[in-house]
Amino acid sequence: MFYVALQILFWLILAMAFGILIGWLIWRRRSTGDVSEVENLRQMIKTRDAEIASLKNNVGQCESMLKLYKEEMEEACRPDFVPELPAAIPQATAKEADDLKQISGVGPFLEGKLNAFGIYTFQQVAALEPNVIDELGETFGSFSDRIIREDWVGQAKKLHGTKFGNSA
Repeated sequence: MFYVALQILFWLILAMAFGILIGWLIWRRRSTGDVSEVENLRQMIKTRDAEIASLKNNVGQCESMLKLYKEEMEEACRPDFVPELPAAIPQATAKEADDLKQISGVGPFLEGKLNAFGIYTFQQVAALEPNVIDELGETFGSFSDRIIREDWVGQAKKLHGTKFGNSA
């Protein structure tokens, strides 16, 4: 009986040692995976922190640009605001004004809008550049494409030439 008890105890100790060994191997394999996973997560956190810092910097730049745009918008919304004409467009006064209504498609309303921009003469209309035409067109609302479609620049060149006896 003692011999049977001793054998049972031996097999129990052996089973326990075997179980501990297998558990340790599983734990070690899993902990090695956990270590690499933790390292990957740390690297991801560093990358995300760098992205967050970059985005915060971009937000700061956007806020400063927004402030500038708000200031420009406030200035442009003033009732007495008249945008500056580019240097390529000659300056003129209301005293020098031509009858811009002679340009096909320009009536009293659009002539008033052009005058509000400081455009009074055929020479000024003839000197309009695409970027200025776009800006003027935006203020005209539904008339925005008329400047190009009705060739105001070409018509103004002819009228300006006729005014000075040229056929230009």
